Amino acid sequence: MSPTYRMLDAATRRREAELAEVARALAGARCAARLAGLGTGEFVVRELLLSVIEEINRAERAVLQLSRLLPSQGR
Repeated sequence: MSPTYRMLDAATRRREAELAEVARALAGARCAARLAGLGTGEFVVRELLLSVIEEINRAERAVLQLSRLLPSQGR
């Protein structure tokens, strides 16, 4: 017999994609925060911190989307 591969269902693929989005958003936030700490000018620091806020908001939206995709447990 030849080996078979079972494709993941659509919900699992969406869940994995949302988790990957959270990871990328948080990585972006960490990177921007590090750069903000290294900034020498007030304008640069402010703009980088705004970028941190945007990335964190993006992560929050991805988590909310993920929570909608997860099956409810005992509800």
